[in-house]
Amino acid sequence: MKQTVSSYQFVDSFRAAGRESQFTRPALFALFDYLESYEDDCGVELELDPIGICCEWSEYPSALAAAKEYGFDEVCGDDTDCEPEALEWLRNHTQVIEFEGGVVIQLF
Repeated sequence: MKQTVSSYQFVDSFRAAGRESQFTRPALFALFDYLESYEDDCGVELELDPIGICCEWSEYPSALAAAKEYGFDEVCGDDTDCEPEALEWLRNHTQVIEFEGGVVIQLF
């Protein structure tokens, strides 16, 4: 049995699962858009599993913050100079969802 959910139901499912602090609202809306596009592009139906999503994806305030956690050690002057390189590095290693306020990456 399949149930289609709206972006607001998707976001609310994290609250219902006790995971409302795992992602910001903007990150959840970006994640919803990404997963919905993935379903359309691949012709698959994903199961809504907020806890599983929390185990597979993580939010960071910037690509640089995420990349540094995974070993990115490029030297680019001050940290803001490295953001494009960090984003490219992440894209070479995992899925990256950009949104106003940060990035969500698939853990690797």
